[in-house]
Amino acid sequence: MRIKRYRVEHPAWGARDPLRIVIISDLHAGAPQIPLRRVRRIAAKANRLNPDLAVLLGDFSAAHRWTWGGTGKFEIIDALKHFSGRHGTFAVLGNHDWWQDFDAAKERAPCEAQTALAHHRIPLLDNEATLLRHDGGDVWLVGLADQRPFDAGPEGEGFDDLDAAMELVTSEAPAIVLAHEPDLFPNVPEQCILTLSGHTHGGQIRIGNRSPIIMASENETYSYGRYDADGRILIISGGIGCSEVPVRVNMPPEITVVTLCDVEGK
Repeated sequence: MRIKRYRVEHPAWGARDPLRIVIISDLHAGAPQIPLRRVRRIAAKANRLNPDLAVLLGDFSAAHRWTWGGTGKFEIIDALKHFSGRHGTFAVLGNHDWWQDFDAAKERAPCEAQTALAHHRIPLLDNEATLLRHDGGDVWLVGLADQRPFDAGPEGEGFDDLDAAMELVTSEAPAIVLAHEPDLFPNVPEQCILTLSGHTHGGQIRIGNRSPIIMASENETYSYGRYDADGRILIISGGIGCSEVPVRVNMPPEITVVTLCDVEGK
């Protein structure tokens, strides 16, 4: 398990102290690859990174058939419950959280992961925004509902509503967006200086520059790492678990750390 670090310097951050964000994304827990005891170790390792802000980017349970247990959302999220930062822990849901609870998706009812997060008192930002009182100045945290609850690709109907979430942003303080899929990045407003996503597993299996397992769709643009556009920055975590097959090649599982600071690194 590697620690992947990014330092994001942005002039809009101003006099605020650096903000260390620690991200657990795409856990896809399930024995034998990621049993609950490993989830607890991952949470403990993430805590040792001293997060100011702890983030869960969805897809909690195994997304392949080669598993024999430990995939219940309540058990997985219970194993994550001690992962926390100075400003708390915040979560968004991923596509597999809905695909694995498709009746809830069809009815737009709470899915199992949503219920488990509420049970363990981990705030879910579902097209919502919250204000963090950070040293040196406030910052908004905006979380979006999933963009692909029905397995329709980036152009399909999603539960996300960026406009509704941004209506809750009532000051000009910079904003950080949590969105499981990175597809919406071109549409985030200028105020949203940083977008944090997962979903792709960094390609999961990389041969050269190809990612044949996850990045199979021609309309998926963003794969892994950092992307910059018009003063806005996207960071995509490589995540921890797997889809399709329980194999990673040239893309080790990671806990992602993003430090947001001003252009002088203060």
